[in-house]
Amino acid sequence: MKPLYRRLPPLQALAFFEAAARHNSFTKAAEELCVSQSAVSKQIKHLEEFLNTELFLRGPQGLEISADGKELYLEAQAALEKLSAVSSRIQNTNRTHELTIVATVAVAHYWLFPRVAMFKTQFSDININVYSSDQIDAAMCLQHDLGILYGDGDWDAPLTSHHLFDEKIYAVCGPAYPFETCQKPEQLLDQELIHMEPSKWRWTCWSDWFAGFGIDYEITSGSMLFNNLPLVLQAAGNNMGIALGWEFSVQNQLANGTLRLACETPLEPNHADYLVYNNQRPLNPAAECFRDWLLAEAAGEIKLAIS
Repeated sequence: MKPLYRRLPPLQALAFFEAAARHNSFTKAAEELCVSQSAVSKQIKHLEEFLNTELFLRGPQGLEISADGKELYLEAQAALEKLSAVSSRIQNTNRTHELTIVATVAVAHYWLFPRVAMFKTQFSDININVYSSDQIDAAMCLQHDLGILYGDGDWDAPLTSHHLFDEKIYAVCGPAYPFETCQKPEQLLDQELIHMEPSKWRWTCWSDWFAGFGIDYEITSGSMLFNNLPLVLQAAGNNMGIALGWEFSVQNQLANGTLRLACETPLEPNHADYLVYNNQRPLNPAAECFRDWLLAEAAGEIKLAIS
């Protein structure tokens, strides 16, 4: 009997075929593979010669996969997916000193970064790659070792969740903004409010904040609008108006006096921030170490000194 490798079709041609069959187009397969259409055609022809059959029928209606092609496509796709999964798992397992974590811009900037810095003082051999995106969702977290997601902890994805912290949302302003700290949220309605555009990541906006207290509010034309929280808080610190500040993002500035409360009553949403990760593959040792350390810090077992 021939050795197994001699009975297998040419693997490069098989990969080209899988892409062409998936797109039902040599042109789209070529674009995906970053090669010429001619290269795809040659690889398919090579595979057809090896198998002694036509994999695609070329007629007046364009390209159409043959019966043999359909059978091969299903098996090839399953085999390539399995190889990809095994390869990823081996790579992940062997990255013993490296991990990736994704979070929103605000969480990465204000909450995560100081903790990464402290962790590195204790585990200098572990490299942490932090990715920030306000388009974060459960699917994005599956692509990284760890993620931080805001919600109820129940995701429409195979994610394990660990509670990190609850959120309180305060109305804040700069120390020289001409407004005395109030007790009632409705007292803010006639003030200059700074807004964050929420189309990418669905942040709580002023309408949501007021609604939490049973107050109707709609943003007016000409209002100040920024696309991320650091800019919003910088504008507030410059006494340009009143902004919403999440406790994790403003606690240091409130403590050092660069921001102050405009209203003493915070909104306390029902959701929280969770550390999440794919429960269908094992964490590598570096990710396990950082997960355990971060959960211990969030639980107050590790004292974080944030200046």
